[in-house]
Amino acid sequence: MMFVGPVAEAQVPAWTHPPRLVVGVVVDQMRADYIARYWDLFGDDGLKRLVNEGAYLRDAYFPYAPTYTGPGHTSIYTGTTPSVHGIIDNDIFDRATGRTVYCVADPSVRPVGTASPGAQRSPHRLLCSTLADELERYTNGASRTVAIALKDRSAVLPAGRTGDAAYWFIFDEGVFATSSWYMDSLPAWLQAFNAHDLPDQYLKGRWGLLLPRDRYHVPLPDDNPYEETFPGTTSPAMPIDLDSVRAVAGIRAIAYTPWGNTLTTDLALAAISGEQLGADNVPDLLAISYSSTDLLGHMVGPRALELADMYARLDREVARLLDALDHSVGPDNYTLFLTADHGAVDVPAYIRDLKGSAGYIGEAVIRGAVDKALAAFAKDSSLVQTINGDQIYLDRGRMLRRGLDPVRMERLVVDALLELPEVSFALTRDDLVHEQFLIGPQRAVQNGFMPQRSGDVVFQLRPGYIKDDPVTAGKGTTHGSANVHDTHVPVILFGAGIHKGELTRPTPITDIAPTIAMILGTALPDGCSGDPLHQVIGR
Repeated sequence: MMFVGPVAEAQVPAWTHPPRLVVGVVVDQMRADYIARYWDLFGDDGLKRLVNEGAYLRDAYFPYAPTYTGPGHTSIYTGTTPSVHGIIDNDIFDRATGRTVYCVADPSVRPVGTASPGAQRSPHRLLCSTLADELERYTNGASRTVAIALKDRSAVLPAGRTGDAAYWFIFDEGVFATSSWYMDSLPAWLQAFNAHDLPDQYLKGRWGLLLPRDRYHVPLPDDNPYEETFPGTTSPAMPIDLDSVRAVAGIRAIAYTPWGNTLTTDLALAAISGEQLGADNVPDLLAISYSSTDLLGHMVGPRALELADMYARLDREVARLLDALDHSVGPDNYTLFLTADHGAVDVPAYIRDLKGSAGYIGEAVIRGAVDKALAAFAKDSSLVQTINGDQIYLDRGRMLRRGLDPVRMERLVVDALLELPEVSFALTRDDLVHEQFLIGPQRAVQNGFMPQRSGDVVFQLRPGYIKDDPVTAGKGTTHGSANVHDTHVPVILFGAGIHKGELTRPTPITDIAPTIAMILGTALPDGCSGDPLHQVIGR
């Protein structure tokens, strides 16, 4: 497929007849290769429909690190990187207090719809606008902008600072709630939704395969040593007894089953009806994040039978969503994009057993190497405040009192890290503030670096390596690096204002927000650094 150039003929600008509803779908931890890998598991009305009728960007990527859920969702909806929007990690080290704070935690707001402190969440650390914010400004508040997810950060951050609502799952209670940042009480439609107690209904019986076993082309046997077992079970093999899982893990267990995604679709459809999204000519926005793919992916890794079945079932959820949008909004009245917030590395133990380059390094090893180098020079092994992800924070106050040069200390840390064979490279704060890196993973690290919130040294492990105790590691996986397995994700744009076709050139995910803004006619998010994808915009 090739794109028809949007300037080849005169046409009415897309923004003069904007869609009634924009739907953003983020599939947490969906790697770019999953579309092709699971293609034969998909029906015709879900992901295949999006690919065949939409604009499929096959080489889309996150242009920064660290690649985590909070930064990912924020970057998609702001069209910029953590260096600008400020959500540099899920958990951010606060130098002023010496504590690590959750990116959306806010003790100043009240829980709404629950008494759980898990609802004390807000976007107060977000430093620029999102699509939702700009749509609200464009329509003078007449739009309805709603974000939903199991994970709180996956709902809060897309909604921006002025979105109408963000709803997330309270894992211990099995209900969706929000905070006083958005409202004083839950709307009647959500109260009714919670009263149905759907998590309790879904988390019963057994999780077996949706399709015949020979349809699943996975390289590993179902029972293999690279997967974590579900709570209450004795082996990592299907079928999974959901009653046993729930008996140990409680209602929160739904989050790492396919029914966590089903519940999310249920809520999306209830929100479309309850909020009357897309019901008039004022554009609305619905941000949906499917979290269960990530929660399961961490447990079993990218090659597991369970994950393949989850994606087969997710495809049916996408089809259900599209069908509902066709009927309630109209197939010519909505624009949808689907992407992911990051990818994931293969289980390093699995790759290592295939004689590939992969493995583990413990944080204690990293800390030990850094402390040793600093002690040898400064006679002080207490200069590291913390290691948060791939960032090392030095105690600046202690260095000042000792008369130590921070730049020299940063360089000593880099030199110590580069002695570790698992480390690919490391950059100092001085490097990242005063140098400009134009390409490669170094550029990605710089795009993820914010001087006021980031560490003093940022390092990256080699592809296939993760931080974990080498003695006990070997099951499940993670993400967060600037390596391709973590940065490359699918992007599909579909519906009103979109030319169908396939684009194979490298495309940063920061291009999604300005493309949608062009279709709507809004201003770009105010920190936006992406470019509109003119090839896909049309009537």
